[in-house]
Amino acid sequence: MKVIFLDFDGVINSNEWYQTRMDRVDMEEIRAQYPFYELDPELIENLNFIISETGAKVVISSSWRTGRSVEILQDILDKVGFKGEIIDKTVHLGSSKNYGYSIPRGCEIDHWLLSKGFYRNYFSKEKQEKQLEKSEIKNYVILDDCADMLLQQKEHFVNTSWKGGLTIDLARKAVRILNSTPGDLYF
Repeated sequence: MKVIFLDFDGVINSNEWYQTRMDRVDMEEIRAQYPFYELDPELIENLNFIISETGAKVVISSSWRTGRSVEILQDILDKVGFKGEIIDKTVHLGSSKNYGYSIPRGCEIDHWLLSKGFYRNYFSKEKQEKQLEKSEIKNYVILDDCADMLLQQKEHFVNTSWKGGLTIDLARKAVRILNSTPGDLYF
């Protein structure tokens, strides 16, 4: 299975959306209500493009996961034109208040991947492919506007921007990552 780790803010909404949405949404539609009004249908289409080209499933890594079930998140996205399947959400590992550090989102993603048997092999392409035979996950991409990912995730990371979100060029990059093998990405 291929997986998309999806952040919402700065990926499927953006500053451009917030500046123009009043002119683009009929206030009588369901999309004019919260939380649907927060999500840009054009950026959702770019996400749909990734899914149609790769068959990937979605795991929510966004702060939107807090207090919402997978079913509620699926319903929210479906109502704005999403065509994919949400299979899970990452756990929130919290922060270390005693030391003033927060735990990077990349750690939460890594925790999820490890629970499914996926880990990066640093020795060879062949050993990476052998490891993938034991994993439920064959490849993944992270879509996020914050760069708090782990170094070992760099080949899987598509850094969107709060200004424009998930552009079609970034969606194409995500497709290239997902349609590669980890061995090809690493070696």
